[in-house]
Amino acid sequence: MIREMDYTVTTEGPDKGKVFVISRMPAFQAERWGRSFLYGATAGTPLEARAVYAGAIAEVARSAVGLNVLRSMDPAFSDPLEKELRDCIKIKPDPERPSITRFIIDGDFEDISTFIELQQKTFEFNTGFFQAVSRSLPPLASDHPHQEPETSSITPTSAPSLEP
Repeated sequence: MIREMDYTVTTEGPDKGKVFVISRMPAFQAERWGRSFLYGATAGTPLEARAVYAGAIAEVARSAVGLNVLRSMDPAFSDPLEKELRDCIKIKPDPERPSITRFIIDGDFEDISTFIELQQKTFEFNTGFFQAVSRSLPPLASDHPHQEPETSSITPTSAPSLEP
């Protein structure tokens, strides 16, 4: 599995050519992050509907609009999650020494759209686990409808007749 990737800004503007390194969260952190994301996205939802919403949100999170879900959360939930995403981003500040990286700071961005684009790429790189997180949610009652015990069997108890 790819643990990190380089991202070079290619859009025209003052940040063009800057190189960033996006890292994937370790498994335990990613699982906790995913649960926190789903909890924050479903906060205020009736308890009995949370599993339905969380499953849908897990699918949305894996799409291009997933970051919008994060941005629309109450800041009490979204701010720590966004910080963890930012902690997955480093910059290569000196093109002459590409092996040197450091965590990003505000001064690394002259254009806010660069940061937003980088944040989107980081979100996408780190949300492949949502399918696994949504599988870890409790099953819905409708997923396992109540079944009455069988009272008859359709299993043949003798060989079929060979007569016409």
